[in-house]
Amino acid sequence: MQKHGDEIKDLIDQAEKNIQLEEWSTAIPLLKQVLVLAPKMDTARNLLGLCYIHTKNWDFAVKVYKALTKTNPDVALYWSNLGCAYKLQAECFNKQEFSKFQLYHNARECYQQAVNLESFNSVPYLEIAETYLSETNYSEALAWAELAIAADGKADYNDFEALFFICRVHFCNNQSHKIEVIAKRIISLLPENILEIRQYAANRFANMGIEIAKSAAQSVDFNMWRAAFEFIKAAKNLDSSNLGIQQICVKFEEIVSTINQYETLSQDYLIIQGFQRLAAFCLADYFDFYDSAPERKTFLNDILTEILASPTSTIFSSLERIKFYYPVVYGLNTELFNRIEQVACVP
Repeated sequence: MQKHGDEIKDLIDQAEKNIQLEEWSTAIPLLKQVLVLAPKMDTARNLLGLCYIHTKNWDFAVKVYKALTKTNPDVALYWSNLGCAYKLQAECFNKQEFSKFQLYHNARECYQQAVNLESFNSVPYLEIAETYLSETNYSEALAWAELAIAADGKADYNDFEALFFICRVHFCNNQSHKIEVIAKRIISLLPENILEIRQYAANRFANMGIEIAKSAAQSVDFNMWRAAFEFIKAAKNLDSSNLGIQQICVKFEEIVSTINQYETLSQDYLIIQGFQRLAAFCLADYFDFYDSAPERKTFLNDILTEILASPTSTIFSSLERIKFYYPVVYGLNTELFNRIEQVACVP
């Protein structure tokens, strides 16, 4: 440092500026120059490892952090960064590739070292939980998330990330009904007098709900809409004054109500099959599932032919039952249901 101190400082300053601008690749040669001048400068080596992670040079990143953990085995940060390199590399592999499982195993071992050194820090616990979620091992993911919450010995709003992660696990495990319970748990931990924290939590839930809804709009999995609604409801409970969230919540509630009525209607033996198919057609129309107008017309004509071939009495009884018990489904296309009623009346 006596010989090259000023040059090293300038190189580090420039590298850090590039890192702040997320220009990771341009920071790499600067940090390499630093390490030529000062080979034992661990802070520069750590920054170099981060640059390799962000540029997806996994092998180089692993090499850097293996060296750092060997010379500094008591620094939790280096173990966490090594775990991060393994974890992110694993995410680049296909689901069933053996390398993926091995890399997740390596990541967990590194994060465990970080836990051993800093048991109060929730981050490595949560990172381990993420690896288990990626492997669809939901029970382990939930267990490690709970350990993250308990890490500092107290439950407060700082545990929000772990609780939100638990909501994600429930969603991935098709248990979206449990999201409301976790949302209430979060609300109980949030300070009443710090509005910004409640708004932040609400926005996180709302954004997740909207993302799920976008996927649901392209899918026939109606449970995704229910999950989206649970996230939006949680957002509304966290920040009831947000008009935008309120409006989205009303819309999602209408959608879920429609889906619920349709699913019940499709199992109602007192409604003829033609009308059950028509309800499915109206729902598909509502979500714009048809690829083309001719496809839509073909489906509709086939359904109408089946309905109008039925006895008039069963047509009217099915119509009345839909009107009375399934008004939301009826409201999807009131004009179409009315036209069927009018045609059925014609001798």
